[in-house]
Amino acid sequence: MRLVYTADLHGNIDWYRALLELAVSTKAQAAIVGGDLFPHAISISNALPRQSDFVEQQLRPLLDQFHSNHPDIRIYLLPGNDDWAAVVTKLDDFEAAGVAYPLHQRAYQLRPTSPEETDDTTLWIAGYACVPLTPFSIKDYERLDDDQKLSYSLEMAYVSWGGQITSAKVQDLLALPGIAADLTTLAKQSDPQRTIYVCHTPPADTPIDLARNKRHIGSRALRRFVEQHAPPLTLHGHVHEAPHHNQTYAMQIGPTWCVNPGNDHQRFHAVTCDTDDVRGTMEHTVFGKLST
Repeated sequence: MRLVYTADLHGNIDWYRALLELAVSTKAQAAIVGGDLFPHAISISNALPRQSDFVEQQLRPLLDQFHSNHPDIRIYLLPGNDDWAAVVTKLDDFEAAGVAYPLHQRAYQLRPTSPEETDDTTLWIAGYACVPLTPFSIKDYERLDDDQKLSYSLEMAYVSWGGQITSAKVQDLLALPGIAADLTTLAKQSDPQRTIYVCHTPPADTPIDLARNKRHIGSRALRRFVEQHAPPLTLHGHVHEAPHHNQTYAMQIGPTWCVNPGNDHQRFHAVTCDTDDVRGTMEHTVFGKLST
């Protein structure tokens, strides 16, 4: 099954169009966006209207038209830590209409069933939007990571879980299930060894979680999850600059291929691959094929 994947589009509708065009030109069966779907909106007074307007006035019409023209290509959308949860709920209407499928804490059968398929060949896709706690203000999709020690204040923290933006109390954030617990719950929805996991955070201590200062900022809990369950493929984002340090956008943890296409805000970054031969078919729109 051929996939096209990108992340961190931050409301750039031209890059959404580029993703859909890539899906058509490569004859993909699925197009996936792995987090930070909407325009950056930190000003409390207009954050929700800004992201809502993008969803209703730009993204939904684009995907409606695409679904009408290409009903066989499925679109999967995962939010990220720059997206407000109160706006992400609008994606449920996308699913009801069949134009796109929200991924956070959900699993879907990726490959259509056929009489020839068995439980051993069925492929799933599942998603997790949360990243380890950051110094940034939007906390809807941030959770405590394994062994995470907070070295910054959470005084300017906000959530929109109730439909409106409110201040978040530190004790409430720390009382939420951590990334490890959430992933354990997610793993119960499908067979992890037959599931492609789309997680906005990359796994920790890898080439694809290197921030601008060469500091690793991925999730330790996610890395342990990958090491334990060995899924065939994991797709990530969040750390835009990681692939640009050494042009490494994909690497392995055991048998699992882990991918972060990156984003330099100038060129469209995406990856294509076939699930039957991930290593042999993976190609990046900027960096090309994997080096041998």
